[in-house]
Amino acid sequence: MKKSILFIFTLFISLHIYAQNDKGLESMIVKKWMDYSKAFEYKDYDRIANHFTYPAVTNFATPLIVENKNSMIELYKSDRENLQDDYKYSLLEDWKLLNISDNLIILDAYYSRYNDKYELIISGRGLYTYKNINGLWLLSEIISISN
Repeated sequence: MKKSILFIFTLFISLHIYAQNDKGLESMIVKKWMDYSKAFEYKDYDRIANHFTYPAVTNFATPLIVENKNSMIELYKSDRENLQDDYKYSLLEDWKLLNISDNLIILDAYYSRYNDKYELIISGRGLYTYKNINGLWLLSEIISISN
């Protein structure tokens, strides 16, 4: 009986610790997305490109393999300059974290874009794949999902 109680207690503690670690990882990934979004808002293309590992895949309308940081900067300059004319900023509305493995996580993000009058322009969804590269979580793929 004592062994059963000890086993259940140990299992509970292990699950509790795992859940706390998982929440810490979730918080870190969400903060990374918010920093990526803020860099997009401020047209800080170098900062955006630093969020990625290369080669990376973007799939906004069609899939594209981006080989290096300079190519990513050029891609984001073009995309950002051709966005809605009155775009000001984006907010993360909701998300789900899909823990694929110890080194691969997908952030299923629901976001909204606003203009400088704080009016909603559009809502969207994207899958942001993060890879753990030597202890750093970096974007390896972004897929835009049509609503």
